[in-house]
Formats: sequence, structure tokens, C-alpha cells
Amino acid sequence: MEPTILPLDANGQIYALQDEKGNTIGTGTREVCEVLLYIITKPASQSISGRINVPGAQRANVRAAIAI
Repeated sequence: MEPTILPLDANGQIYALQDEKGNTIGTGTREVCEVLLYIITKPASQSISGRINVPGAQRANVRAAIAI
């Protein structure tokens, strides 16, 4: 089973992105869920995946769309 985008309301305005196990990863418009799906399914580039800790890369007042 793959990650799936499912409608949460009868009007089709709010959607949920679920992982392979049925856990909800995120909710929002269909476009938001499609972007999240792209982010979680595309392979990480070597320049990003090779980094462990980049000084100054995190900001305390910014919330992540996806918890890492």
C-alpha cells in the first residue's frame, strides 16, 4: 500500500494524507496534501541527506509542516 490522499469532508475541500500504515501525516487542501506526498516520496538529494547538523539552519519561531 502507498501513501494515500483521502477527502475528509463531503464537499472535498479538506483532505488527509495517510502513510502506508493508515497514519495521518497531514491535512489541508488537496494541493497541500499533494505537495506533502511529493516531499515524502521523492528521494533525498545527497547534499541534503548528507548533512547532519547545519548551524543556523533551524529557527525557533518556525513550525515544520511535517515533524521530523
